[in-house]
Amino acid sequence: MPGPLVRSTFSPTRAWRSAVGDRLALILARQMLTHFVSPRFTHRKLEPPFYRDVVDVFEDRMRGWLLAPALKLLDSNDCSIASVSLATNYFEGIEIYHSGEDSKNQSRKFFSRGFLRVFQMEDKAPALQECVTGGLFDLLRCGFAHDSMFRSGIIFSTVRKEPLLVTMKKKEGQFDPSVPLESVIINPRAFVESVERHFTLYVRELRRAQDEQLKENFEKAIALKWRLGNPGKAVGMTEEQFFQGDVPNGA
Repeated sequence: MPGPLVRSTFSPTRAWRSAVGDRLALILARQMLTHFVSPRFTHRKLEPPFYRDVVDVFEDRMRGWLLAPALKLLDSNDCSIASVSLATNYFEGIEIYHSGEDSKNQSRKFFSRGFLRVFQMEDKAPALQECVTGGLFDLLRCGFAHDSMFRSGIIFSTVRKEPLLVTMKKKEGQFDPSVPLESVIINPRAFVESVERHFTLYVRELRRAQDEQLKENFEKAIALKWRLGNPGKAVGMTEEQFFQGDVPNGA
């Protein structure tokens, strides 16, 4: 599993290298390499990858690198939109683990299914659900992903306490799902906290391991995405090249 953080507690100086030899310095540096796969765990946590340890790392990654930063950003009013941007990434990703399938070329479908796991609309007609989730995919998810900013129709407000409030045109007194959404009003704190609450419940069920389908799909997603047992090169080069200060090919 490729880890995003590679740390070493050892940094040999040029003089030290000269004194003991480059090869010995390299060996000692490699022995002290620490490969973090989540904020709190190194690669050793997954050697071997027992189910309970994989769940620990999964939770630590999602909380430490996605949800905790999103919650922290809420403490500053100027950063609350960035918090929503981070949390918006949750929906497609969590659906991969729920379904045990890859979302490649299926981002809209996976976003919609993941969104409905967090913000349930079971009492609404399927066409209305599709209108809401499709609109949010275009205005919110694709806005942040492709335009670096949410698109027209997304509004942020703390006046209402609901996580989201959707406005749509009506036809004969009923919401008309055949036309685009008029607006989506988002309360940043309620939105992000709803995402965090769903994740807490999901991890709780993973740990209970009583839902065999949930566990099986999670394990399928891990096999698809984590490349356990198939470690890649550190930053596109061998460890020896990394510690010797070589420049990667093409750089």
